[in-house]
Amino acid sequence: MIDSVDYIKYHGYISEIRDNVDDNYIWFDIGQKEQYKDKNGVDRINLSFFSARIYKEYMYKINLEVGKDIYVKGIPKGYIDKKGYRQNYIHVLEINGIDINKEPTLNEDGYWNGIKIPTEKEPISKEEQEEIDKLIKECIGDD
Repeated sequence: MIDSVDYIKYHGYISEIRDNVDDNYIWFDIGQKEQYKDKNGVDRINLSFFSARIYKEYMYKINLEVGKDIYVKGIPKGYIDKKGYRQNYIHVLEINGIDINKEPTLNEDGYWNGIKIPTEKEPISKEEQEEIDKLIKECIGDD
C-alpha cells in the first residue's frame, strides 16, 4: 500500500454554490469561463467546471460567493448518483492558501491529510513518563 494520496489543484471562478445537499458540506462548482464564438459568431462562455465540497463551517470564514476567483487543492473523490452516473468532485483541503484543517479519514484505511497514520503504538518510556509526571505536578501542585 502506498503512503501518500494524489491531489488536484484547480483555479477558477465559483459558478454555483449549493448548501442544501447534505448536513455537513457546502458544494460549489469552479468554472473556467472559457470564451468562444458559436457557429453564429456570438460570443459565448463555456463554464467547464469541477464540483468541490468543503465543510459548512468554512463557508463564511472563507467568504464563498458566486463569481469569486479561487484556487483549491484537494483530494479527488467520486460516487455513483441515483441515476447510476459517476459523479466526481474535489474534497477541498486548501482554498486560496487557507488550510481546511478538518478532514475525514480516507476510505477508512488509516490516512489523514494524505499521510499514513501509524497503527501500532509504542509504549511510553520511563523518561517520558517522568517528564509527564513532572509537568502534571507543576500544573496542579504537590498536595
